[in-house]
Amino acid sequence: MRSAEDTEATAGLDPETLLGDDHETFTGVTSGERAGPLAVVAAPFAGRQTVVAAAADRLGVEAVSLSADRASVPQVPAEGPVVVDGCHHLYRRAVGGFDRLDEFLNRLAAAEGPVVTGWNRYAWTYLAAVRGLDRAFADRVDVGPVAAEAIAEVVLSRYGDLPSFAADESMSRERRVRFRRRRISVGGYGLEVPVPTLRPPAGEVAPADVVFERLAAVTEGNVGAATAIWTSARSEEMRPSDVVGAGTDPTLDREEAFCLRLVLAKGRVARSELEAVIGEGVDRVVGRLVRAGLLVHEGAFVTLEPAALPTATAAADRRPIL
Repeated sequence: MRSAEDTEATAGLDPETLLGDDHETFTGVTSGERAGPLAVVAAPFAGRQTVVAAAADRLGVEAVSLSADRASVPQVPAEGPVVVDGCHHLYRRAVGGFDRLDEFLNRLAAAEGPVVTGWNRYAWTYLAAVRGLDRAFADRVDVGPVAAEAIAEVVLSRYGDLPSFAADESMSRERRVRFRRRRISVGGYGLEVPVPTLRPPAGEVAPADVVFERLAAVTEGNVGAATAIWTSARSEEMRPSDVVGAGTDPTLDREEAFCLRLVLAKGRVARSELEAVIGEGVDRVVGRLVRAGLLVHEGAFVTLEPAALPTATAAADRRPIL
């Protein structure tokens, strides 16, 4: 079963690579030098579970993992360390939907030992805007973006036979791009935007380097999405123009945009939860997003299609709904 919380894509990457400049804060909390609590925030597939698992290992405890079908409020020992992943599953868009979240945050406030929690970035942004979630945490670290070199290392390590790489004429002089996410304030709300850093080409750039730079740019340095796109696009010869997000980019109505944003914020959502918000038209709404290649039906649950994450994000961002 595919899952938006799968760590396979980031296997082999250490927290320092995934966290970049935020690794110092992560080390401070997991070593006891900083009090926390700490929020590990990441987009789907970016490697949050890998970072949270590393925190549990360093603190010598077993992480509690919440999910779409397992989201009871976890116990928080007063003195011992605690690590909880998937905390975004503690809320629902419904009357009383914040009760479990509030109970969990109250328990965190009473904790005296180290606390590390894992959150979906889209859910975090929403909850920070409507519930002031960010004020409950002394520290926050963001997973990614990961550099093209690290993405290439992960992707190429999975395949014994490598493709040949060729240049696109239209991209032969394309500038190489890296992204960093920056937090900005708009109308009193905290938002995150990808900020590109352009690097002019220095001499002749190998086609393979351009392919992986484009893979990093398309996915904003998201290792899981990059791996999925590579798997779907991989052929005997790879060009930069082959690297595109999967799925079609539809014009969404309000219900479709809302549904897509709900799944982006959790990665995996029960159909019953979507129906409670969207109503009787849930199958039509989900069906269109599935046909567009953005979502996947898995029994009673709806999940994101990893290779379509850039397409899904762009479609949802064009129809912002808080």
